[in-house]
Amino acid sequence: MSNRSARRSARPSPLNAALHAAICAHQAGDLADAERRYRAVLRAAPHNPDALHYLGVARHQQGDPAEALRLIGCALELAPNYVDARNNLGNVQKESGLYGEAERSYRAVLAERPDFVMALNNLGVVLKEQGRHADAIASYRRAVALAPQFAQGWLNLGHALKQSGERAEALSAYYEAVMLQTANTEAYRNMGHTLVAFGQHDKALKVYELWRKVEPDNPAVEHLIAACHGAAAPERASDSYVQHTFDHFADSFDDVLDKLEYRAPLLCGELLADLLGRPEQRLDVLDAGCGTGLCAPWLKPYARRLVGVDLSPGMLAKAAQRNVYDALDAAEVTAWLAAADAGYDLIVSADTLCYFGALEAVMAAAGGALRPGGTLIFTVEATADSAAAPTFLLHPHGRYSHTEAYVREALATAGLDVMRLRHVTLRTEVDLPVAGLLVGARRPA
Repeated sequence: MSNRSARRSARPSPLNAALHAAICAHQAGDLADAERRYRAVLRAAPHNPDALHYLGVARHQQGDPAEALRLIGCALELAPNYVDARNNLGNVQKESGLYGEAERSYRAVLAERPDFVMALNNLGVVLKEQGRHADAIASYRRAVALAPQFAQGWLNLGHALKQSGERAEALSAYYEAVMLQTANTEAYRNMGHTLVAFGQHDKALKVYELWRKVEPDNPAVEHLIAACHGAAAPERASDSYVQHTFDHFADSFDDVLDKLEYRAPLLCGELLADLLGRPEQRLDVLDAGCGTGLCAPWLKPYARRLVGVDLSPGMLAKAAQRNVYDALDAAEVTAWLAAADAGYDLIVSADTLCYFGALEAVMAAAGGALRPGGTLIFTVEATADSAAAPTFLLHPHGRYSHTEAYVREALATAGLDVMRLRHVTLRTEVDLPVAGLLVGARRPA
């Protein structure tokens, strides 16, 4: 064969060249162009498993998981042993909440390639989502044993160990993640939180200071450093800290609280029934610091109009999915209340005031937003009353607690009468109850 003939035979076919161009567009992030090119390949070769697979991945990235599942499924019908396609099928199933199906896909991948590290990692994710923490830990351990430089694997292992109560091992895993990827802010966050849970506040402070070097403008780390210092605590968490923190956790918020036996919405609902009796859907109701809408099932039966306010757009997006609020506003609670007319019969604020130290301003604003005779129900985390106790404390975990005496004083200053005040358990953290106050107050008629 001549050199010219050899060069000619080495050239890719037009179909392969077209597929390569589509993949390049995909890798460059131009999903629309990649989709157009994949579809052109499929018009010429409808049974090309690579084009079907990659088009499915692109469609998932474009927000169409159903079409992605169909396309990747077609690729696998044509090429049942196509391991990368089956792994991506598992990824789409995982991100669609189809955890059982995703598990089957990842196990099929691992039957073909037991050393496929990403499949082991992703299998760990879906096992953890199904509450099978021991199995998830085993899968993550296999992943990092095969790939000791895999920072995300160490991070996921740390999460699973932390949720299983194995905090010492979780710390070791987070340490590996930080050492491998010094810009891994999630590892810093979780390592610091775990140290706080151990009561090792000085070490947590050092971790947060390292985190600040990576993200000097991150409001979350500034707040946590202030919390660890304990002195000169700000009167409330900054707006930027609250928004950053809850936007970060919006997707997993409800699941995390469920695992903490979170009771604040239930407690508020029970107090609501105690104070107001049978619901008749005749009240104008405000959910102040509504988050993902966990209080809504208790509030809606009382409401002719239900409004939610929260600083976090991410949390509000989750609340909107409940389809129970008449309006949702992204705003800081005190400022929003201060600007509102006295138009609400009921204001409920569950687990929001733990991000406030000083309560006078928010109580005054709530009182001003209530109609005469209106009811305010809220929770705060509690600290013991004593002659030497400060009115509020900022703790190393980043939340505030308040004395009963101070809560009563702030309500009285706002002109609100205490109807009920109960000592309750709000949730569990590190296997310990979090003490709180459940309060019902009323604006005089």
